[in-house]
Formats: sequence, C-alpha cells, structure tokens
Amino acid sequence: MAFLLVLIEYFCRMKMLPVTLLFFWFITNACHSNTGQPKAGSQKVDTGKFYPITVFFKSQVEYVDLRNYPIYKITVKDGKKDSVQVSKDQFIALAKTFFDRSISSPRIKALYKETVFHDLATRSITLNYSPTDPNAEVQNIDVLLDEETNNVKRIFIRSAYQRGDTVFTEQCSWKAFKSFRINRELQTKNGYHSTELNFINWNDTPWE
Repeated sequence: MAFLLVLIEYFCRMKMLPVTLLFFWFITNACHSNTGQPKAGSQKVDTGKFYPITVFFKSQVEYVDLRNYPIYKITVKDGKKDSVQVSKDQFIALAKTFFDRSISSPRIKALYKETVFHDLATRSITLNYSPTDPNAEVQNIDVLLDEETNNVKRIFIRSAYQRGDTVFTEQCSWKAFKSFRINRELQTKNGYHSTELNFINWNDTPWE
C-alpha cells in the first residue's frame, strides 16, 4: 500500500493525475478480484437430500398424540372383517411400521435414486425413490406433494422381504392428517397364503 502511495505522489508531480487514477483503479480491482470465495454460480447442489419422510411421520404421530381423536383399526384378514377402537399407544405401535421403512440413513440412502415429476391430473409433485439393488427390502417410495404448498398429501411405500421360509409383500400408505393403511400378503414355501388389510383412521371417512 505504501508503494502505491509513492507512485500516486510521483504521477501527481508529473501532472499525470488521470493516468494516476486509472492506474489506482486497476490495482484496486486486481486486489479484490480473488477473495478466495466461490462465485454464486459455482456452488454445487447437494442432490443427496431426500425428502425427510421420517420427520413427516414423526410430526403426524405427534399430531394425533396431542389430540383426542377416536382412533379405529379396521382389519380384513383372509376375507374376514373386524373393527376395533385402539389406544394412542397401540396407534404409535402400528405407526412404527412406517419408521421401520425409512431410507434416511446415509448408508441406506446411498442405495436409492430420486426422480421428480409433476402430475397435472392430481395437481401434485411426486418424488419417487427406487433402489439400485433389486433385492432391497423397500422397493419403492412415492411422496405426493401439493403443487401449491409443497405439503405432503400422501406417501406410498412398497416393500418385499423374507422372514424364515415366509415371503412378505407389503403396501403402506399414509394420508396426511387423516389415516394410514398397512396391507400385507404372505406366502410360505409349503404353499400357505394369507392377506391382511389394515386401515387405521382417526380423522377420515370409514373405509368400506
């Protein structure tokens, strides 16, 4: 900086003030052109940020837990229908299935890819998560967002897994602030087959 001041004084004595100002402007801009900070357009987008569905499920459980909704479970197992009112503790235990299907941990998330599309018919933005490994337990997740608010409307989860000699296929869906469903089908190696449809409702019309 002292060197610049000496140069300015020299040019002024030589009656070369315009040249002095031009020289000073050039040096000043050169000093500030490289600040070590990345340009705004050069920042990389983190494509690994999946929709936080576990946070959504937690907020939904808390929503029900803080209110006095009557909670009903309607079950159809192998064609036989049953309906019962459940407690909040039972509701939380049933909702655990959705938490167990989470893909939010970095280790699991790395095995999935996200695609996004806009459905004009339902006025929804759908986030789809599918595994790169065809043998993954969680086979598909669809998150439907309202196109205007970006709030969750529904979440669908499809799973397939084996326990011992029994193969399970599972369809789970959650309707925001209304209800959720857990439908399972099992098949054993010896040929036994069973289906169980569960509808848990606290703020929705009854499922027929």
